[in-house]
Amino acid sequence: MKRYAIIILLVIVAAFGGLLAFCESHDNRTADSLSAYCRIDFQGLRGSDGTATSAKFTIWDTRYDGEKPSTHLKLYTDDKVWELTAAVKQEKSGLWQKTNELSVFLPSAALSAIADAKTVRCEFSYPNGKTVDLPLNAADLAYWQDQVK
Repeated sequence: MKRYAIIILLVIVAAFGGLLAFCESHDNRTADSLSAYCRIDFQGLRGSDGTATSAKFTIWDTRYDGEKPSTHLKLYTDDKVWELTAAVKQEKSGLWQKTNELSVFLPSAALSAIADAKTVRCEFSYPNGKTVDLPLNAADLAYWQDQVK
């Protein structure tokens, strides 16, 4: 009887350890582009004359650690840095998982920089020191450039 109790306890400890390892690996995942790392949306906003006046950029990053990201977001267009302040909202999206939504409106001055850029990167961070700094892939960059023209 004692032997079965020890086996059951070991199975429970192993399952808990596996769950912690999965959550840690998800929160520290790597990717080669921003859309491979998290869900993104970019919408060019147009004035009454049809020209792009601004753009709204939203990121949804799912994590297990419960930290809310910083409101400071940086957008790099080639070598130009756009320091932006994002609205941050966190929602539960599973038993332990949270989805962090970062939304920011880009100034009109950034639109021409995006339209002419060869690379665009986004950087945001969490209070625990985790920083996400990833470029757009070629398809996303083409989409963004089409939205701001």
